[in-house]
Amino acid sequence: ALRTNRVKLVYLSNGFSNNEILSLISNCRVQVSYISNKELDAMCDGVHQGCAALIKDYEYYSLESVLQKASKHEHPVLLILDGINDPHNLGAIIRCADVFDVSGILIPKHNQVPLNATVAKTSAGAINYVPVALVGNLNQTIEILKKNGYWIVSSDGSAKINYQDLKYDFKVALIIGSEGQGVSKLVLNNSDYIVKIP
Repeated sequence: ALRTNRVKLVYLSNGFSNNEILSLISNCRVQVSYISNKELDAMCDGVHQGCAALIKDYEYYSLESVLQKASKHEHPVLLILDGINDPHNLGAIIRCADVFDVSGILIPKHNQVPLNATVAKTSAGAINYVPVALVGNLNQTIEILKKNGYWIVSSDGSAKINYQDLKYDFKVALIIGSEGQGVSKLVLNNSDYIVKIP
């Protein structure tokens, strides 16, 4: 968060001495407030390492800006999330997306957990590097992606094709469904491929 200029204020416990973090705070010229461990415990529900930060609200990207970023890759990968409701799952997906160089994540405005502090913590900082766009309608978004040369690949446990059977040598938008319902029927119908992840 410090490296991506998202921090407004850093709270440190009295006697905090991690030189790497102190140096980073100094280089970023962020205001610091020293408080007692008791105050920090109350602020963080007792889960901290002597350091907490007040950060700017998470901002969503536009679909256009995600597509522009993706255009810099020969075979870009986008993730579309169809109703992920657990913030820990969303954070883990963002973390994996960062590791696998996913160009962006598209989430619907409704029936989807938003970006929040739990998602940020679970993402282990990846939320600062993977663009997330909020879209109104997944099926309309799929049509826009198809017009931009993307192939739509949905994951579904009953699929006949194993996800490893595709070459992925094309622009791909991979759809992951909700924890309970999976990918919605209409979205599955609009997919070019449906694959299973054993």
